[in-house]
Amino acid sequence: MVLCKICEKEESKYKCPKCRAPYCSLVCFKQHKEIPCEVSEPTNEVPTRKEITPIGAPDEEDPSRLTPNDLEKLMYSKEIHEFLEYPQLREIIKKLDCSNTPEKDLDLIRSQDSVFDDFTKKLVEITFKEKLEVSNKK
Repeated sequence: MVLCKICEKEESKYKCPKCRAPYCSLVCFKQHKEIPCEVSEPTNEVPTRKEITPIGAPDEEDPSRLTPNDLEKLMYSKEIHEFLEYPQLREIIKKLDCSNTPEKDLDLIRSQDSVFDDFTKKLVEITFKEKLEVSNKK
């Protein structure tokens, strides 16, 4: 939980588009805008991901589990990189990542946004195409 930088009472829901300062409401945003903020300079540092500790042993039978090979395919996919050039798509992904009901929200967004729907189909095609072919042969 990140607290609002302005009131320091409520959980922040937003960030200033200029300086990225966290704030919780329109009232706090207006108060923040009274004092000019500085644009945060982008760094050349590669963001590091938080290490995720599995809760239990991986279920080898779970076909939805992405393998390191699957992740590598996504990392080097030109098509995925092209999709991720759209700022709107990146915002949708952030919202889904923070959602309390990601499956429900995923279905809703896919029905409303054709670009996001195409993106999810491409993800599935890249990561599960071979797995589906193998399971269909059995």
